Amino acid sequence: ELAEALWREGAAPAGDGPWVCGGDYAAPADPFLAGAITLREPGISLAGRRGIANVDADTARVDDARFVLTTLGLRGAATRIDRRGPRLRMTDATLTRCPPASGAWRLEARAIELDQESGVATARGTRLLLGRVPVFYSPYLRLSARGGRASGFLFPSVGYDDEDGLDVAAPYYLNLAPNYDATLTPRYVADRGVGLETEFRHLGRRSRSAFGGAFLQEDDNYDGALSREDFLAGGGANAEFSPADRWLLDVSHQGRFGPFATLLNYAAVSDPDYFVDLGSDLGASSRVALRRRGEIRYAKGGLAARLWAEGYQRLEPGLAPYRRLPEADVRYAGAIAGPLAWSLRSSWSSFRRSASTQARGIAAVEGERLHLEPRLRLLLRRPWGHLSLTAGARHTAYDLRGAAAASTPRRNVRLASADGGLVLERALGGGARRQTLEPRLFYLRQTYAAQDHLPRFDAAPLAFAYRQLFRDNRFAGLDRIGDANQFSLGVTSRLLDAASGRELVSVSMGGIRYLQDRRVTLGAAPQERSVSALAGELRARLGAARLAATLVWDGRAGAADEAGLAVGYRPDRRRILNFGYRRRRADAIDQTDVSFHWPLAARWTAFGRWNHDWRFGQTIEALAGVGYADCCLQVKALWHRTVDAPRNRAPAGPARDSGIALQLAFRGLAGVGTKVDSRLAHGIKGYRGSLDR
Repeated sequence: ELAEALWREGAAPAGDGPWVCGGDYAAPADPFLAGAITLREPGISLAGRRGIANVDADTARVDDARFVLTTLGLRGAATRIDRRGPRLRMTDATLTRCPPASGAWRLEARAIELDQESGVATARGTRLLLGRVPVFYSPYLRLSARGGRASGFLFPSVGYDDEDGLDVAAPYYLNLAPNYDATLTPRYVADRGVGLETEFRHLGRRSRSAFGGAFLQEDDNYDGALSREDFLAGGGANAEFSPADRWLLDVSHQGRFGPFATLLNYAAVSDPDYFVDLGSDLGASSRVALRRRGEIRYAKGGLAARLWAEGYQRLEPGLAPYRRLPEADVRYAGAIAGPLAWSLRSSWSSFRRSASTQARGIAAVEGERLHLEPRLRLLLRRPWGHLSLTAGARHTAYDLRGAAAASTPRRNVRLASADGGLVLERALGGGARRQTLEPRLFYLRQTYAAQDHLPRFDAAPLAFAYRQLFRDNRFAGLDRIGDANQFSLGVTSRLLDAASGRELVSVSMGGIRYLQDRRVTLGAAPQERSVSALAGELRARLGAARLAATLVWDGRAGAADEAGLAVGYRPDRRRILNFGYRRRRADAIDQTDVSFHWPLAARWTAFGRWNHDWRFGQTIEALAGVGYADCCLQVKALWHRTVDAPRNRAPAGPARDSGIALQLAFRGLAGVGTKVDSRLAHGIKGYRGSLDR
């Protein structure tokens, strides 16, 4: 289509042979063909004022040329084109992927060298023009005309705000090999200094790894704890402000080697304010902690083993979780006879506190924990129901340090449970739909063991929900195992598509009847209620609409302990509507979250988000913007406003961070800025970026 449009612009029609000349034929002594010269070959169409060709040597030259590279989707013009085989050298050239009717963007270069086979172009003295306005210049630019990878400078990221001033980053991409590459990004922040960011990626047959880092020497606006403004406001006007170095390190790895699997995620920053001040693709400024984790897994047959370590860098004030250095887990499950099976779970963990942690009392205790858990299980399954009988024991031994004296407490708990359910079905709608009714009864008996003297390495309460009705421990972790003598009753009803078996609607509701008080708690008094709150959940998938709802209703208080609603409508990748509501009485949460991404016309799109806290009467995050996209250009403009709670100090009131972001993307080239897509992917559920292309 581009080639035909080019010919309609004035080039002579092409004939059957490779060369067709129009106008006056040149004298035999003149080696040039003059007039309306056109050339068509697979992958290239040329038109020019005059030209010369050597068919045997596969070389040619065309002056005042216009061209279409059909296999690469490029067109342009040049005062001269020299061809040698698949390589083209263009002098005083323009290059674009836009059709003739569009002048959205183009590259102008003093010289462009293009290899049609690899699709790699090298340009010198290059300007990028939006319409007639130049927006970018590079003395040297290397890019892939096929949209693939090629070493060279990428388009810079430019920003400005009151705290940082002008912020410019110019990434240079290194295509080192088909399976690994690197990016070096010099960065200049006017009010902070000069830094460098790096990223290295490697893709193997059985693994993928990435290494990232950033360094900014002597941040002129940060001393390691406070910004210059906060330093002066806090009475430091007569003291010397000492700029601090800022850095980031990020390593990730995933691998699988036969029955073994490996994982490594490690991230560290120089200070808690790094993401707030300098940002990163690694995470948003709302991060509370950076998790570090490394593990090796083995799984084969009934054996599963894992050796792993875990730690955290706390970014908010407060006590960081314990570090596991390391933990070894081994599980084995095997059959005895028929439906009777046995299993053994064992884990050994070493818990440590960071030397800088200001922990006191029981929170300062360190040590090792050994846990053993053998079980017997009888499982009977039929299409119409199931019955599972389980008996087991839980033994935990500690070797603790850091208290008044070393101690080696022990804990032994016995458990037994019975879990049974039925599946009843009936046809609806002439057999097109099927409805199920699935009652389930679960009995749990677990003996009491005093545990207030034990540390809390990883114990935490679990939020009450429908799935909690059928767990054998009401706490997360192994440091607290709840005593129990209780029945759980739940019922689920599903609406299924009879032809495909796909679930359309699912509704569940149930509760727990306690036969005795629960004595094991996390510091609170024994729980004396005989009946739990009522827990329910709803899931529905009807065409392009999705709905999920949860409810925990306290009948004694006559109020909802927790309620949640999420509604999504996504008929295609461009049209997204989301509504969410969350209420949790214990944590004083009462919030709504509305977001959308919707086309206004063929080329225009609107998007936005409004996350509001009704209890405190404040907007947590708001954003709104528009996007324009055609066959060769995409532009997105975004306004955002978020609550910005400064770290490391108690603010008098929540501050708000407002700003404007602009993102450009050129078909076949890189883009300018990625902050719009990053914010939309974080704020609009279902958004995956570059939806308009």
